[in-house]
Amino acid sequence: MFKARDISAISGWFQETGPHEDVILSSRIRLARNMADFPFPHMMSAEEEEEVEGRVITAFAEINNNNKAFKIIELDELTPIERRMLLERNFITQDYSLKRNKVVVLNRDETVSVMVNEEEHLRLASIHAGLTLNEAYKDVDALDSKLEDYLHFAVSLEWGYLNTSLNDIGTGLRSSVMMHVPALVMTSLIDRVVKNINEVGLAVKGFFSDNEGSLGDMYQISNQLTLGLNEKEIIEKLEGIAMQLVNYEKKAREELMERRRVEIEDRILRAYGVLKFCRSISIKEAIELLSLIRLGVSIGIIGGIDLRTINTLLFASQKSHIQKFISGDEEDADSNYIDFIRAKVIREALGSSENMEGNDV
Repeated sequence: MFKARDISAISGWFQETGPHEDVILSSRIRLARNMADFPFPHMMSAEEEEEVEGRVITAFAEINNNNKAFKIIELDELTPIERRMLLERNFITQDYSLKRNKVVVLNRDETVSVMVNEEEHLRLASIHAGLTLNEAYKDVDALDSKLEDYLHFAVSLEWGYLNTSLNDIGTGLRSSVMMHVPALVMTSLIDRVVKNINEVGLAVKGFFSDNEGSLGDMYQISNQLTLGLNEKEIIEKLEGIAMQLVNYEKKAREELMERRRVEIEDRILRAYGVLKFCRSISIKEAIELLSLIRLGVSIGIIGGIDLRTINTLLFASQKSHIQKFISGDEEDADSNYIDFIRAKVIREALGSSENMEGNDV
């Protein structure tokens, strides 16, 4: 059964700290690569797919000769819960999680991942806490260079790296940041911000989406095109926009605390009270309340809680993670019991955090 200490034992970027982490949860860089000797994945035969997979595994075996930095995960050997955990952590896509004969590669601290034979032969990704696009790029660039010693990638002098999507031709690089912008949502500025971001050629989507927007006021911002720009230009453009949003969000937080302090403190402390004492909670409500707690920690209303704990809970509270806490690989827990255990996980993780610094009126 879950113990509070287990939260800090979960590997991932959310155990890190990073620049501007109060607004930017994480930065991610993804490279799309295809091998020159094979058709694109959607055109391959089963035999060709197996050969691509074999070559990739062999390449990582060579890379691992020195330090065993990467682990090979064959999805067919995982339980359905373990597959969905990879999905909940954004290592794989929904379609990929349902297919047979698929392989994922993870590094030791689970900040670098590789999907084999998805839309491309290889999708290399690195994610770190805070505004750390350059650090994430260094990870995937280093891995890309190592793999090129063993794999022949499809590349054109005119068009750059060749991929199935026109948006990925060129560098094949997709950069993104996940941002927590509750103040922009509370001040009704988010729609204007999204429109402005779209106008400069970037894409915005809710990270935990529902029909009304993004749960927890978290949005992912990414570049849409890679052709005609080099890696440095793509990263610098996104980094510049991200810093503008950091400044907008922080200014909006200051204005909220000046004009609506009692209301904001009340919402945050009510959220803390619910999470600290509830006995059952849905994933949707958990994300919304954890978002408020995260805001409270960031602006000093709640003390004694680390942002890393909140970031971890946002992922560890999802259904498959809770099922794993309950019974290992069993899937027989009903939804009511899952909601009960989710509440317990959150209560125990918040644990000794009793130091609230809101001002009395």
